[in-house]
Amino acid sequence: MIGTCQLGLRTILCPCPGQVRASLPRKPAPRSRLVFKGARAQAASVGTQTQSSTAGNGGSAQPSVQQGSTPSPGGAVQDSPPLLPPAGILAKAVELGAAKANLPIAKCFALSIMGGIFIAFGGALAVSVGPNCPGVAQANPGLLKMITGFNGLPFGLLLVMVCGAELFTGNVALLATAVFNGKATWKQLAQNWSVSYVGNMLGTFLIVTLMTQGAVFPQMASGPINTAMPKVGLTFSQAFLRACLANWFVCLATWMAIGANSLISKIGGIYLTISSFVAIGLEHSVANMFIIPLAMTLGADISLGTYLFKNLLPVTLGNIVGGAIGVAAFYSFVYGKLGQKTQEA
Repeated sequence: MIGTCQLGLRTILCPCPGQVRASLPRKPAPRSRLVFKGARAQAASVGTQTQSSTAGNGGSAQPSVQQGSTPSPGGAVQDSPPLLPPAGILAKAVELGAAKANLPIAKCFALSIMGGIFIAFGGALAVSVGPNCPGVAQANPGLLKMITGFNGLPFGLLLVMVCGAELFTGNVALLATAVFNGKATWKQLAQNWSVSYVGNMLGTFLIVTLMTQGAVFPQMASGPINTAMPKVGLTFSQAFLRACLANWFVCLATWMAIGANSLISKIGGIYLTISSFVAIGLEHSVANMFIIPLAMTLGADISLGTYLFKNLLPVTLGNIVGGAIGVAAFYSFVYGKLGQKTQEA
């Protein structure tokens, strides 16, 4: 039997007289929204914007944020920009420089050997392709410079930045930036520069030995020799100034790679900048650690003293000036604490 009863202004059908079935309002289920990350879509509750995770220090809870994203003031997760602004690049460079300053010597040395190996890989490609295009050299020398610049050293620096290694010329700017902004000491800077320099030299020497013993250049010995001879024919001041300019380019390429959040962006910044300095004809100490000893093993008329004092010494000093002053000091003055100290003084 079905009866009726009055509930407020509504008449509700009841299974039996006198019994009222009241419909109580239910708690609304959490709505879902789709958060797109690339090609993936993840369902996230509107009321839940971050997940709490237990941190290792003291067990404090911190929001868990996906890699490549930054939390907004309201707590929502936003994608990082594809390229950081100049001030953001400086802040990231300071952080990287401080991390390198605190890197254990053994790890720094191992990564520095790998850095020398990577640059030697790029140098081997450079002396294999460009100098062995005699037809192009006669018909279009400008094109040959671009071929030589694009094929080789940019590949080496890309390996350093993406795979991970310690490179003396890049560390010149990063460690100086950390020092100028109060995140590292001069002692840490000197230690990192020394370890990375020696490690890079050992890495390049290893590849020179492997390539000579493996007869990699039997038919193309003229490439490394023709590349190395002009380098040791420079005066001290010429080598020094070319090295200042070279590491200015290299550290700017490092700067752009630090600010880029995608592999394509890193490739673009590195290849355009490094190919330019090679095509212009500038001097890079770590690249010369491979090219000139390789030419010496292949029969170039270059003595050890000529290599060390007519090229490696002035080029190393010039690389330090170009990276530490042209990039690290400049941006630390404009966006960092170095400029603040100058204003306070």
